[in-house]
Amino acid sequence: MDQALETDGIPATLLRQIPLAEIKAGARAALARQEDRAMNDAYPVPARCRTEEDYALLVAELARMRATGTTAPQQELAGRLGIGKATMSERIKRSKELGLWDGRKLTEKASAILTQWHQGQEGN
Repeated sequence: MDQALETDGIPATLLRQIPLAEIKAGARAALARQEDRAMNDAYPVPARCRTEEDYALLVAELARMRATGTTAPQQELAGRLGIGKATMSERIKRSKELGLWDGRKLTEKASAILTQWHQGQEGN
């Protein structure tokens, strides 16, 4: 604090003590609670992606994990599915090629597929 008063600003040593990753994760989690879908419910991503629906479920789960504060969603999901990081990267690349993921969020096409999937789940 003395340094801040002396320099009339915030010293770098004090800024480095701010837990930005935790703050970011907390903010993502708070935003996620505003979503319609319960963010605690994971999407059932299949072990192998064959259809556009499979890829849509994959990127939807990645988006959900990101929104709930997971710091390494690709790595965590790869571990959960029992696949390597390279395989996960290829699946994400394929989802972009299919027009389901723009690198940060789901596309309208993916949202439409997921809407149909949700409707099918409600019917079961």
